[in-house]
Amino acid sequence: MSRIIIALLILSVGGFFGTTPAYSITPIPQESGFSGFINLGAGAVTAKSNMIVGNNLTTIGNKRIDSLTDSADSVNDFIPLISGELAYTFASTRTQLYLGNSLEDFIRFDTASLAGIRQELPDESIVALSYVSNLIRTEVWADPYVVGQDRTKTDRTSSGLRLGYAKILGSDFEMQFTWRNIELDDERSGLTQLGLAPDQAKLLNREGDSYEIEVLYPFRFKQGKHLLAPALSYRRMELDGEAMANNHYQGQLTYAYFGNPFSISSNLIFAVADSDKTNPIYQEKREDVIYGLSLSVFYRDFLDAQGLSLVGTAASFRSDSNIDFYDSTIGLFGLSVLYRF
Repeated sequence: MSRIIIALLILSVGGFFGTTPAYSITPIPQESGFSGFINLGAGAVTAKSNMIVGNNLTTIGNKRIDSLTDSADSVNDFIPLISGELAYTFASTRTQLYLGNSLEDFIRFDTASLAGIRQELPDESIVALSYVSNLIRTEVWADPYVVGQDRTKTDRTSSGLRLGYAKILGSDFEMQFTWRNIELDDERSGLTQLGLAPDQAKLLNREGDSYEIEVLYPFRFKQGKHLLAPALSYRRMELDGEAMANNHYQGQLTYAYFGNPFSISSNLIFAVADSDKTNPIYQEKREDVIYGLSLSVFYRDFLDAQGLSLVGTAASFRSDSNIDFYDSTIGLFGLSVLYRF
């Protein structure tokens, strides 16, 4: 499955074009009450993927293809940008309950809707536990390897748990572990036209579990106006199909500038992913190299309203595979209005 397209498709639809990074786990306010943000806008996406359809808000997949050896054709679409988070803080116990799209996930191009609890410990470190799900379901092709006729789409869902630990031992060091179960309503990879034996078709199965661990350390300069945050992550895709199962290693560098009225957030990522077994269609193991960058610009106090920001974001990402069929790209541009409360 197109690993970077899935993440960025839901990122764009979820509208994560409205965050400025400060912590991976959001700090708990000092006073009791509600807090959060809402982000509304619109964007445009151009993408290439042979594996992903899109969802009910946007489409990036071609229903019909003519080759199993070529990269996908480009598809363009417009998308609404809608996201938000609502939290309630109990100041006396330093506890916070929250629901919505996590601010920190934009920094690392994750795709999560969260419902959970954050707890500040006596040493001022923070532990967070949440239920993770994709409320906007990704649509994929039930059998991506059908040529010369229309392919049938199916829903892909994922859900699981996330455990985070921030400001460890009084430092800015952070760790996060996420487990997700991945399911397709109708998984038929390789069963429609190719005539694969059942044990061969099973190698292409995209259902299973994902385990990811990530470490992050933000460095702050010039009285906190500049932030540089390197992050490293390892994700194990323990899928039922061993040709789709893989080890994914990623490095990311985030830079942010906090100014008035303008702030900037930029991200650079590089990753590699290696599959476990030989693909029965192409007779080689799949290997992907993923890279990309993004830039978000925030104009604070938009329309002279405190807490209101105008946000513009541009992003470009690419996944190059040794098997051309799995190549994918995505370009994003979004303009939204962010309100924090």
